[in-house]
Amino acid sequence: MLSASKVDPFGTLPVPLDQIGYELVDFWTSKLTYWSGQNSHMKNVVFQTAMRHPVAFRAVILAYGSRWRARLYNRPDDPYLLLHVGQSEHAVQQTIRGVPLMDEDSLAMALTGLSLQEERFGNKSKAEEYADRALQILRPRTGSSLPIEIFLLYVRYITVPRAPGIDADGARWLVNFLRSAERLMIEQNRPSFLSLVPQRHSVFQLESPLYLLLSSGPHPSQVPDNHRIYVIRNAPTQRICRAAALIYITAALWDHRESPSRTARFLDHLVMKVTEHRLDRYPACESFVWLLLEESYDPDLRDPERAWSVGELLKMHKLLRPDLQFHFSEILLSFLMLNRPIRGVDSFEEELRKAIPS
Repeated sequence: MLSASKVDPFGTLPVPLDQIGYELVDFWTSKLTYWSGQNSHMKNVVFQTAMRHPVAFRAVILAYGSRWRARLYNRPDDPYLLLHVGQSEHAVQQTIRGVPLMDEDSLAMALTGLSLQEERFGNKSKAEEYADRALQILRPRTGSSLPIEIFLLYVRYITVPRAPGIDADGARWLVNFLRSAERLMIEQNRPSFLSLVPQRHSVFQLESPLYLLLSSGPHPSQVPDNHRIYVIRNAPTQRICRAAALIYITAALWDHRESPSRTARFLDHLVMKVTEHRLDRYPACESFVWLLLEESYDPDLRDPERAWSVGELLKMHKLLRPDLQFHFSEILLSFLMLNRPIRGVDSFEEELRKAIPS
């Protein structure tokens, strides 16, 4: 067998690798699950995009794998970590200083990969710095480099803020969003609307695939027992991605509120994507958020700004105390189910006001 002597027999990878290098590649493609579940679609998209440039491949795939390997074996001075992280950081810094080692898209991809690994294993301040650099490259031309943009958006979504604590403006933004969601729920719960979009009543109800993805759980791990060692522990990605999905879907329904046809097609697309990627059988909200960010809808359902505005609101949400984060998400889920929550927006606003420093 060709693969018996060489993992990459046709030289398709952008950098030459030794046996440990192939092991790092295998970590990414078949083992590492820093989000819950196997999420092969997400990992494959990132892998294929990173392969476009050697530096991006080293920064995203090899450096992340070497960081994880060094953490697993408690080897902070592992030579492969120093090699792949060091070379990636050097190439990125050289390019930023004006030495053209790579194009802007590859630089943004490398920066996002470095941000992700610093968030998971290193310095959160550096993680923010790398993500901000990538943002400066991609944001002015939103929509031109979609796989890289989705990767950056996703990394920014799951990043945990260094200093929780929300101010009055952020609190006002969250409350206004909930008020708008409540008005939307009232309008879409009318018989006249439901007669045109009957799936609006059923698609988020108990036992539906979307409810299982968006509910608070419990969510038993989908990771096989022999792969549990590859999971990053105590990373709140499921909780964050649940909030991101609830915010995104509510924002999209608001955008389509004047058109029953667009609303129906948007909901049908969500159900179709969940089934296509088997999330109805193996729920993983992290994968679901990635599919939302891909916006593979009909052109009239897309909005290149939606994912960015959701990210800004999610940033405010992540500054809340855990109990208020949960309350916010439960309210949105109730509205999607066309129910009035037991503890509604007034209750949330009152608790939030107490949490803001005077």
